[in-house]
Amino acid sequence: MISKSFFDENIDRLIDCVKLASNEIMDIYRSDNFGQEEKMDGSPLTLADKRSNEIILNSLEAISKDIKIISEETFTQDALKNLDETYWLVDPLDGTKEFINKTGEFTVNIAMINQKQPMFGIVAAPVTEKIWYGSIFENIKLKDVSVKKLRIVMSKSHKSDMDNDFLNFLESKNIDYEIVEKGSSLKLCTLADNEADIYPRFGPTSEWDIAAAHAVLSSKGGSVIRIEDNKELVYAKKDTILNPYFIAFRNNSIKNDFLPVLGDFFKKLV
Repeated sequence: MISKSFFDENIDRLIDCVKLASNEIMDIYRSDNFGQEEKMDGSPLTLADKRSNEIILNSLEAISKDIKIISEETFTQDALKNLDETYWLVDPLDGTKEFINKTGEFTVNIAMINQKQPMFGIVAAPVTEKIWYGSIFENIKLKDVSVKKLRIVMSKSHKSDMDNDFLNFLESKNIDYEIVEKGSSLKLCTLADNEADIYPRFGPTSEWDIAAAHAVLSSKGGSVIRIEDNKELVYAKKDTILNPYFIAFRNNSIKNDFLPVLGDFFKKLV
């Protein structure tokens, strides 16, 4: 079992790891050569993804040789059949489209999964050089208060018809809201920073997209709830790396206030 002391002893090395990966990403970001390719699923892959991945894998292996690593760039479906109870889950560059389009909103993500929960996460934003991290051993809660005007964080590049239906539903319930637009795992980090209150996701995401930021948000009293059953999102599924639809809340008061109201809309989705 991984203890608090493991992260206390290794947090500086983990911070150095995401900084090194971020520096490599920014070197390529400033260049004219992204080395862009297309993966089997049609999503883009760049030199930045590859080099960040190499740095992170080498760093994690040096920190913990016995803990396996699942990374987006080396993942195979067979890996799900024999998952260890504890493993690293990595997205070396979340927001590759944002990287290519030079929006600046992409991140480096490292999580540790234990018993299907994200027990630790570290997220770096290469452009701003900001780093977030948190674990289940922390209790740095945001102020647990309700809100009158709901701040909803949504994607800049993935807004869907269902997102618009959701906003129309809020209007039908006379819920006052404003939109905060962010890319990549910055959406969950925005909740952790008390810059937004909820993040509804009605489109596809993979476990490595959100695990690190999920851990950060949880360490500050937030939650990521599956829309299908209102339970906390879990990882290490045996059949898929994809997440179900979910909604993230900044704190328990906001969750308790709005989850029952949103139930009617969510029923239509499951």
